[in-house]
Amino acid sequence: MIEAIASPWPPYALLVILTAIARLVCENWFAPAAFVGLIWSFFTGASLLVVQYPVPGRGMWMLVLMVVAIQFGALVVHHLQPQSDPDARPPNSCELDALIVQCRRVGLVCTGIALGGCVYFLFTSLEEFGLQWSWIGMLEVGARWTLLRYDDVLEPWSVRLLVMWLHPAALLGGILVAYSSRRRDRLIGMATLLPALAYGFLTGARAAILLGLTCWLSGYVALLCICNRGRLHLFSRKRISSLLLSATAIVVMFLTIDGIRDSRWYQGFVIDFRAQKLATYLFGSPAAFAGWYAHAVDVPATWGARTFAGEFDLLRIKNRTIGTYTATSNVTSGSDATNVFTIFRGMIEDFTPYGAVLLAPVIGGLVSWIFTAHQMRVTSRLLCLSAFYGATLVSPLSSLFGFNGAMLAWVVAWLVFHKAKRCLPVFSRPLRAQQVTDL
Repeated sequence: MIEAIASPWPPYALLVILTAIARLVCENWFAPAAFVGLIWSFFTGASLLVVQYPVPGRGMWMLVLMVVAIQFGALVVHHLQPQSDPDARPPNSCELDALIVQCRRVGLVCTGIALGGCVYFLFTSLEEFGLQWSWIGMLEVGARWTLLRYDDVLEPWSVRLLVMWLHPAALLGGILVAYSSRRRDRLIGMATLLPALAYGFLTGARAAILLGLTCWLSGYVALLCICNRGRLHLFSRKRISSLLLSATAIVVMFLTIDGIRDSRWYQGFVIDFRAQKLATYLFGSPAAFAGWYAHAVDVPATWGARTFAGEFDLLRIKNRTIGTYTATSNVTSGSDATNVFTIFRGMIEDFTPYGAVLLAPVIGGLVSWIFTAHQMRVTSRLLCLSAFYGATLVSPLSSLFGFNGAMLAWVVAWLVFHKAKRCLPVFSRPLRAQQVTDL
């Protein structure tokens, strides 16, 4: 009995079972209760398989409790909130048309600013490091900046102020691709990911690519859910193919980034790939959280300084530590370690374990109400749901809104949505909304 409680597998099994129940109740994987459970079931299961040491059951029970608390709040509101009629009219197409025009314009501007920052950063780095203009020189820029970042040396402010616009560009690009069926719009929407990819390779930082993809996917999924009145299905043949292709592309990109980060140039530039290190980065955080919580000591609440670390640092309330935490957790039998402990460590340190458990169902209930409140204005729902999907996708690693660039994305989106509402009477020829058909 004691061994069963100390094992991480019983709480994981409970999470999987409750997630399956949430899917049956909500009839949709994108409903908040099911979506949160799906993401955490996948990452937690992968973490238990990747790590090479016993994961403390006490810490895993706490992690599952946080996820279940969010699901509980979401399911209660889902049960109380009247469900929409599947034959009801879709959202106002004119309102979406006005929104898409603004997303196209502002998305292009943000992409141009961010790409300009990447080009400026590349040439200044080549000059600073005395490197030649070549593919090898560009790759070596990323390796050099990785070493500098370990010494707490960051990119110049001028570069960061320009490149941070990759986040709103990606968010607006995802919205553009989700709604418009025009080839031009889809090309523009996909091009908004270029600054994130370029900056990731130039700095050897995986976070840039990860956050860019997260912003893009959050806008894409949120608008598809709204256009289909919350009845969007995940496991269709087309979507499974897209998921597999996207996962392969992400793994290849991250392996390349890791190769750049671990490269050496003593006798020429040599790229070094370490698959285990990538697995540790992607899936080690749930196990790291469990290990941290099992041995954590009580500390004073920081009231948001962890969850919103970037904003607290920008306002000079509390300095942000590069990488969020200086302490690391070994998740393999070798030297691989991680300083990534999921969003829940930040919530617990911000509001104490009791406060975090009480806050979680409130968050779940609020998001579930927005998900089912089809009478709300489209732009308001899109802003909130995209933030939820983005925060959930990143939650196994960290807090999305602990990064100033991510917060900028939703501030810009709010301004774009407000502008779209003001321009609404001008548009009369609607675009044809994308129809989602399960195969």
